[in-house]
Amino acid sequence: MHSCGSKKTKFMEQKYFIGIDVSKDKLDCAIILSDYSVILERIVKNKDTSISAFLRAFLKKTKASVSSLSVCCECTGIYNKPLERVCNELGIELWIEQALKIKRASTDIRGKSDRKDAMRIAEYAVRYQDRKVPHQMAPESIKELNTLSKARETLLAQKVAIENQLREAKSHDPSLFKRLKELYQSTLKAIDKGLVKIEADLQSQLEKNPEIKNNMELMKSIPGIGIQTAIEFIIHTNNFRDFTSAKHLACYSGVVPFANESGTIIKKPRVSKMANLKLKTLLHLAAMAAVRTKTEIQQYYIRKVMEGKNKMSVINAVRNKLVHRIWAVIHRQSPYTVR
Repeated sequence: MHSCGSKKTKFMEQKYFIGIDVSKDKLDCAIILSDYSVILERIVKNKDTSISAFLRAFLKKTKASVSSLSVCCECTGIYNKPLERVCNELGIELWIEQALKIKRASTDIRGKSDRKDAMRIAEYAVRYQDRKVPHQMAPESIKELNTLSKARETLLAQKVAIENQLREAKSHDPSLFKRLKELYQSTLKAIDKGLVKIEADLQSQLEKNPEIKNNMELMKSIPGIGIQTAIEFIIHTNNFRDFTSAKHLACYSGVVPFANESGTIIKKPRVSKMANLKLKTLLHLAAMAAVRTKTEIQQYYIRKVMEGKNKMSVINAVRNKLVHRIWAVIHRQSPYTVR
């Protein structure tokens, strides 16, 4: 007769933690157990077929189930995409963490190499498994919005660069300006045509997805929040599916000040560098616009500045307020009422 303890042991599933250091051409993989013992280290090409073959072979060899695998990697943008697709296809849990978090929590592994980085990531996955946020593949609608937004941003940057060059030449070298204008004329026309096409595609995408369009309109009801800021929040939050609270979103957006103290040394609270810089920048612009509106935000800004508060600290407080208002209108699905 078997004891209850032996039955539990029999049916307990071994958990494998796979730390992956992602680069353009390859993945450095380290597989460890919950006791940090190393099972396997391998270099795999950063291609869907190679990653899939590696994971399938490991599952077959160990006779493990996909639920027993926990894959963790750093956020490296587009280089993560093959791994994301394969994990989604195989049903393997994927945790994409900020690189700075892993670096600050790293163990006493000495030296720096892709192989050691993979081991650091694997150990991070074991130590902080209670904090993991499994990655969810964004739907095609969000992916398309992201593509259009990036294309728009690139074209606008090119247009601004050309216009700045022309402006400088016009004020200091008329002959150079005339020649540059001839050379850039067709390029500027093509950029403008591309921007018109992107705006039309963005509008079309919104019309196809009422939920996204509705959330965008709700955010636009908040003074200071424009179309671009609303779209970026939808993109970077997976239409608010990846966040659980306003505070969580505010931390991600880099607007929450944290204490900066050590012993008797007490410094001014600072916002964390572990933030989405694009959202942080857009929120700054939104806050600057909000304090110019005839609303309680403007009254709040004026009152705090007159009290002697640092202007940038007050602006950050306004950014924080905007994030909480964004969360509120999305959560209750009703527009903001200007007071």
